[in-house]
Amino acid sequence: MGTMILGPLALAGCGWLAQRQGTLVMLLSAFLAMIILCIAWAMCGAGPGACVAALGFALMLFLGPALNDYVMGQRGVRHDAVISGVDSYHRKHGDDGYTCGVKRIDVARSAVYSVDDDSGCSKNSRPGQRVTLVEDPTGWLYPRLAGSVNGLSAGMLWTCAGLCAGMESFMLYGRLRRRV
Repeated sequence: MGTMILGPLALAGCGWLAQRQGTLVMLLSAFLAMIILCIAWAMCGAGPGACVAALGFALMLFLGPALNDYVMGQRGVRHDAVISGVDSYHRKHGDDGYTCGVKRIDVARSAVYSVDDDSGCSKNSRPGQRVTLVEDPTGWLYPRLAGSVNGLSAGMLWTCAGLCAGMESFMLYGRLRRRV
């Protein structure tokens, strides 16, 4: 019974750990998630265990960004800032990507924050443009521009709830089936 409660919580922790965007931290998170999912697979049997592992992995992939959006929407501190520079780079597949240098204007000496196109920078961003920078007070999550901070969407919440319910139902089925 502890696996049914601790499994999704541990996967949520792995998903949150992967949000730091460091390669070593992401690999550690993936390694811990694989251990958790292999244990759940072994406890539930071959068929239901495979479904538990697949749904658990998908849950971790969706739950990490959902927690990121929730935290930035609730705890994010907003600062007035100005774009100091815009750089473009070529992606392998698709159009060009953009990285903006953003400097806070509410303090005398501010570091330049790097904000990429996933965090609000776009081809329409221009140096000197005033923006709002949203920063995590703990420093765990990278800053974003206010246009990309929308909080947790209802679709993401329902997706995570559905994946968790599916994983729990296969886990319950696998555990009950093996006892018969």
